[in-house]
Amino acid sequence: MTATTRPRCPDCETPEGELHALFCTKERCPFCGGQLSSCGCIVAVLKPSEEERQAIEEYIDDSVEPLRGVMERWEGALNRKGRVPYIEYPNVCARCGALWPEFFRIPDPDWERYVQINMRDQVICRSCFDDIRRLIDSHG
Repeated sequence: MTATTRPRCPDCETPEGELHALFCTKERCPFCGGQLSSCGCIVAVLKPSEEERQAIEEYIDDSVEPLRGVMERWEGALNRKGRVPYIEYPNVCARCGALWPEFFRIPDPDWERYVQINMRDQVICRSCFDDIRRLIDSHG
């Protein structure tokens, strides 16, 4: 696979294996693994002053002080820790292995009735869910 055919981040368009554009909404936090733009590690790691904390919470424009200084410190902390490159991990049905199954919605009580407890956080395609429901209902 060449660089031109590699998957790209749907937000910042960076090719797989490279770093996201700084502060891309899809970038993972190297400290907690969560979504960098919303994880809260900036406060835990930088321990900002009250004025800086307020600027972070009211984030409007990072070109004004004190936010500009905070963002420069945050970028440095991220680089020292090691920013997380973009890698595409496809959604895969945990039962049949289908790649990129279409998401669907069902009521929580139905999910809890038909999907065993240790699989409820997994992706299951609609076809497999319907098969599971038929199997359970035919013996119920």
